[in-house]
Amino acid sequence: MIDRIMAIVGLLMLLAFISVIPIFVPHPDLIVVTLGCAALAGYDVWRSVIVKRR
Repeated sequence: MIDRIMAIVGLLMLLAFISVIPIFVPHPDLIVVTLGCAALAGYDVWRSVIVKRR
């Protein structure tokens, strides 16, 4: 249970960290890279923590 909490907290901290880039430097290419990074990290957390392991 603690691994799920830590993974979600880590994901939220990553999202808070990378959200600074599009806020202060709103260029379209940086926004796309930031969204891609967030999507990959979210997918990784989803696959490793939230989906039940076999």
